[in-house]
Amino acid sequence: MLLVNSGPHYRSAPLAGDSASLGVAGADEVERFLAVRADHHPTPLLCLPGLAARHGTGELFVKDEAHRLGLCSFKALGGAYAVVRLVIERACRQLGRQVDYSELSRAEVRSVASGMIFACATDGNHGRSVAQGARLVGAKAVIFVHGGVSPGRVAAIAAFGAEIMPVDGTYDDSVAEAARVSEAKGWTVVSDTSWAGYERIPSLVMQGYTTILREALRQMHEPPTHLFVQAGVGGIAAALGGYGERICDSASRGGAKAHGCAGLISARQPSFHIFFLKRSTYPFDNKGVHPASLRREVESSPAASRIG
Repeated sequence: MLLVNSGPHYRSAPLAGDSASLGVAGADEVERFLAVRADHHPTPLLCLPGLAARHGTGELFVKDEAHRLGLCSFKALGGAYAVVRLVIERACRQLGRQVDYSELSRAEVRSVASGMIFACATDGNHGRSVAQGARLVGAKAVIFVHGGVSPGRVAAIAAFGAEIMPVDGTYDDSVAEAARVSEAKGWTVVSDTSWAGYERIPSLVMQGYTTILREALRQMHEPPTHLFVQAGVGGIAAALGGYGERICDSASRGGAKAHGCAGLISARQPSFHIFFLKRSTYPFDNKGVHPASLRREVESSPAASRIG
């Protein structure tokens, strides 16, 4: 099924804060962070000529994020980047000077980080990135997981030293519980979903994802005509849609969702055309979750054309 973007902000100008997060300068900032990580390398862009021929299109490429930062996850960039940015910002305030990413291993910076606790809810991917970012800087991570998260995913998060907080119910319930407990304990929530008054940190998460598209464009011999991304709760779709509009605005953009996962639709904030696949990928439906921040970015992105 194809859902056409009929949102009230379709093709409208993005908000100023959104433009800053997803502009060229924002993407440059992410690359400065990645430049100091010895474990970072550009992920491969795979060409799929057989699938392209089947659908009657010239070329079809897939950006393989399974190789990113050793996480085997398409969300490796966002959570870790947001955690590090928040540590850098606090270190600047407490040390009274500018702090560079290259100083993350310095004792005075790690001392600042050691007093910070980062929390989030996850289906597995985002929590792993937050946990890795916290371990990188010497902070603590507390990850809230609902009953639908597989034991393997929970173990992968715990491997980075994160404390696991089981939550009865769905993903929606884990988001609410993470926010409630964090507010009570003074922890910092690093969520890839947003709510009223909580948008700045999700924008940092999405800023981290800009590297995916920037790398892909460098790896291609000419700009793409179409960009497709899994929609999820909206974070990575908003990031690549918003950043893509700035650096390859001629490309149409589309998002794909599994049947039964209705986060973007129930919130009435479709990002672009949404393609529903025939089967569900999770045993729950995140109907109550608001798509991750930068809602104007999501709503205003130009719609994608259907291939095949």
